[in-house]
Amino acid sequence: MLAAATERAVARGVTELINCVEADATDLPRDLANGQFDVVLCHNLLQYMDEVPGTLASALSPLKAGGLTSVMAINRHSAPLNIAVREMDPAAALAALDTDQARTQMFNSALTLHTVEEIIRTMREAGCRDIARYGIRSFCDYITDDVRKHEPDFYEALERLELATTARPPYMHTARLFQLTAWKLS
Repeated sequence: MLAAATERAVARGVTELINCVEADATDLPRDLANGQFDVVLCHNLLQYMDEVPGTLASALSPLKAGGLTSVMAINRHSAPLNIAVREMDPAAALAALDTDQARTQMFNSALTLHTVEEIIRTMREAGCRDIARYGIRSFCDYITDDVRKHEPDFYEALERLELATTARPPYMHTARLFQLTAWKLS
């Protein structure tokens, strides 16, 4: 991913604006973890981590007071629906109602799924305020015809639908991913 980011920066002529660093999110280099950044993205990380409060605190350490953060993770509440629709396995969907454990197909690794409520509480404890909630991929992941998603007209209509429902209940509650944005107090 870092190589792809570097390639894109080169292609766009913005290498002086981007510095890619490979580091453990729980042990950032001192020159990064000093509260100097305006924005910190923590996307698709928390479900892979064993200790979420410490990981989130470390990930937010580069963010200056008053800075904006965005946290995105797989929505635990989406797992049973995703299994029922995509895998057509009602027994597995029923079992998913009562567990926070899952496996990723892409990396074949264990995941711990979180709820929005859990992560909001953790973000507040880490000094975040004005937390806003969004649902990402409220419909796309539940459409089983993956080929059709690549048709330009269908994709455009699907994108409009997704954008219209990102902050609209009840759709954001069962979206495949949740996104939380917040401001850091100190």
